[in-house]
Amino acid sequence: MSVPKPVAVLVPSLAVLILGLALLFADQFSIALWFAGIADNSWRSWGAGGAMRPAWAKFAEMAFLLLASGGAIGLVLRTGIPRAVLFVICALIVAFYLGLLSALQGYALDAAGAGAMLLLVLGAAATARTIQIHALKRELRYAFADSLPRDAIDRIVRDPSLLSLDGETRNITSLACGLRGLADLSAMFRDDPKGFTRLLEQVLTPLMSQVLRHGGVIDRLTADGFTAYWNAPLDDPAHAAHACEAANGMITALARVNEDLTAGYRLGGPEIPLVEIGIGVATGPVIAGGFGGHGRLNYSVNGDAARLAVLLQALSRNYGPPIIVAQETQATAGLGFAFLEVDYFAQGQDDPPIHLYAMLDHRAARTSPKVRALATFHEHIFQCLRNQQWDKARALIEQCARLSGASQTLYDLYRARIRYFETHPPGPGWDGAFRPVLK
Repeated sequence: MSVPKPVAVLVPSLAVLILGLALLFADQFSIALWFAGIADNSWRSWGAGGAMRPAWAKFAEMAFLLLASGGAIGLVLRTGIPRAVLFVICALIVAFYLGLLSALQGYALDAAGAGAMLLLVLGAAATARTIQIHALKRELRYAFADSLPRDAIDRIVRDPSLLSLDGETRNITSLACGLRGLADLSAMFRDDPKGFTRLLEQVLTPLMSQVLRHGGVIDRLTADGFTAYWNAPLDDPAHAAHACEAANGMITALARVNEDLTAGYRLGGPEIPLVEIGIGVATGPVIAGGFGGHGRLNYSVNGDAARLAVLLQALSRNYGPPIIVAQETQATAGLGFAFLEVDYFAQGQDDPPIHLYAMLDHRAARTSPKVRALATFHEHIFQCLRNQQWDKARALIEQCARLSGASQTLYDLYRARIRYFETHPPGPGWDGAFRPVLK
């Protein structure tokens, strides 16, 4: 995908401008004399007849045309055609009154000729820019058909420099979403492949709509999910919060999808199980720009945050809750969300560990006494694990597991880890991070 250059607007505009300057300079041409006659008749109607044309008049008219045309072309390129039109109208009004003032002083200036040339320059610039915008809209809608919000496309069309294909470092929030149990689901549709693809479309479309609704960009599509990101190519200061809002919206949308599936699908056999998803969200610096080859570039992001989001999505099934966010996202998203720490892990033996949080499905949970108590329990659990107090940690886990709504998957994971460390002591100086489960 190519970003349009200003030269497409400058070439026809400057061509008309140069023609206009030439006509004004050679004011003995009949067309220039015709414009001068119009101006003289106008001044006579205002009581300023008999003015003489000085030698410097054509240079003053050329200077006006040059300055006004430069301003109009610049506004067409930077702010849009409507503001350029308003600027030209103001310039014509100024030219008229300057011509009238000069005529009253006995000097004849050809405001009509200079004004006509200015309108031609504006017309050339506006026409070229309109053609360019329509071409860019077609190209952008083809490149970002279902991946970029429509208002973002409109902003890029107005200012193509916002889309940097050359590459830049940006701090983004990346989201990865995937269906759980896809193999079992596809087995149920072994004899109905078209029904399986329709099912995936019915599930993924409302989830992707939540991303677009909250200002995200759909990045890559896979058979069982997709990735998305915020704060590229356009600035989004609240990118972490918007990603979390989209994740919560996806859980709500999935509940509606499951209701529709339960009510509408008839397989003539076992009922379709509830579709479940896992979502990973991570925040950090990436390289954003055009990636590709053979003349084809797709705007995308590449970096640790994008890879971490995919990893968290894959690990989410180990914890139970569908949304798992990294500590940078939790710290950046703000206080409007309910987070519960669920893990402290490192991707490798030499990698620094990070805290992982489950995001609860509604903001009201943030002020719930039950959630606050559970968060306190988890703090004590991780503290006991870091101190290798296995029995005390196990007792706290059992208390949490008995709470209504507790994720048994999560606490089964903690129990399994304690059994592992009891037989494989981590030794002194252990940082408390869980590395073995990632092997």
